[in-house]
Amino acid sequence: MEIWVPYGDVESLLTLQAENLGELVDPAPEGHAEELAQMLKERVKGFERLVVCDGKPATLKLLRALAPHLPQDGTVKLNAPSPKSVEEGVPAIKGRVTKLSPPSVVVRVEGAEVKLPPELTQGRNLVLATGEPDPLFGYSDARVAAALSYMPGARRLAYEAREGDAPAFLKETKAYATIASLLENARGSSYVTVITKGGEAFSMIDGGAKDAAGHFFPQTLNPAKGIVVGAGGRGYDDTFSRLLRLATGTLGAVRKGGDILLIGECREGIGSEALQMQAQGRISEANIRRGFYADGMEETAYLSRLKDDYSVTLLSSLPDLYASGRFRFRAAKSAGEALQKVFSSAGRGAKLHVFTRASETLLA
Repeated sequence: MEIWVPYGDVESLLTLQAENLGELVDPAPEGHAEELAQMLKERVKGFERLVVCDGKPATLKLLRALAPHLPQDGTVKLNAPSPKSVEEGVPAIKGRVTKLSPPSVVVRVEGAEVKLPPELTQGRNLVLATGEPDPLFGYSDARVAAALSYMPGARRLAYEAREGDAPAFLKETKAYATIASLLENARGSSYVTVITKGGEAFSMIDGGAKDAAGHFFPQTLNPAKGIVVGAGGRGYDDTFSRLLRLATGTLGAVRKGGDILLIGECREGIGSEALQMQAQGRISEANIRRGFYADGMEETAYLSRLKDDYSVTLLSSLPDLYASGRFRFRAAKSAGEALQKVFSSAGRGAKLHVFTRASETLLA
């Protein structure tokens, strides 16, 4: 059987014998960008600024459908953390997207301080992002995207508010509540999160994890000897950090000690500061016990779980020095090579569950 798994801007072909395939979780594309753009067009009318927090494919496709309806007189300003990536994806708004001012407005939460751009505390802002399940926040929505994009120190406060290192998906976590509290000063802002299906803009929500959960079809799977996990392609597997966060939500589908094949291009490298430090040998258990922090510190716990409890093969563009050297994974540069390594470990008769888009997967 031929299975196409998103890999960056392209797809990787997995060829599995029928006897080796357990369950295939492959969300069928269903897009409603034009209908959603009509809804968003009405929403934008009441705001002075549209803040686009990511460059994920669904966000850009929705913006392309929305672009003809945006006022041309500048009454609605367009902002993004990375204007270039948004303009490249939506040529119709080229030259109109700018960054927000540097963070300068101080917000105090439980004795800690963070800053946010003055524009977020002034005027009326519509904040847009594509959501995804997240082990720390439960669901990474437009609120999370705005805080992490524009509020230095927000991730650390969320990390310190967590209830242990166990991942929590599609639940209202304390880390998420902390993020929401940081944005209370942005009273003129409204948040719209795009929900995807098969990588397409499928629907929109205003709420967090609780609202998002209703758009996911819970999968109940008996743990298999192995699983194959794709994050969802560009926007989801740009870094190893993002691939790791999303893959963590599928671990209930594999037996402890089983095999995991992670598929993600990781064209932008490792990702979070904490994982980069770990890959370079600049962080230790002693550091962590002493309360040392680097952005993405929670990911060191996710990585440790993978290494301690499973046998992992990584199909990516990461250098072998990191993949097999520092992370102690088996590294592969093709799908055929990756499957060969999985079956040499799990056995030729092993069944594998396959998740093509962990960004759209919820295990019951």
